[in-house]
Amino acid sequence: MKLNKNIYIIGTVLLVLLVSIFILFGRKQLPKEINNEISPSEELILTIDNSVKVSLDSISGNKELSLKVSNMPKNTQSVDYELSYKTAQQGLQGIIGTITNEGDSFEKKLTLGTCSSGTCVYHQVVGKIKLTLKFTGEYGEKIFEKEYEL
Repeated sequence: MKLNKNIYIIGTVLLVLLVSIFILFGRKQLPKEINNEISPSEELILTIDNSVKVSLDSISGNKELSLKVSNMPKNTQSVDYELSYKTAQQGLQGIIGTITNEGDSFEKKLTLGTCSSGTCVYHQVVGKIKLTLKFTGEYGEKIFEKEYEL
């Protein structure tokens, strides 16, 4: 009976030791495999240089915004814009769109809310508005990001 108890204790200790070794060595190898993989969906997009001037100004009592961009990189074909902001009642909201370039600058009026059949329901913005611009042209893609207060 004492021999069976000793075998049981030794077996348990060996089992715990084997599991511990497997966990220690198994976890160390896993990150190496993950780090060696390069996701094809990940790409590096450069930041636009500071010669490009961007302004986002409130108009109509914080119901609309004026987005102005000037001095864009030469050969810019389009600019994708995305604004995101929190509202008092509706939570996170946003505005997205694309400007097809016809020069080195543009101005766009944006409504903070929704409009249908001539009637608009405006959002009550809480906090900052995050603006992201993606410039696309012969040079590839370049990004501009900044947060604005109304």
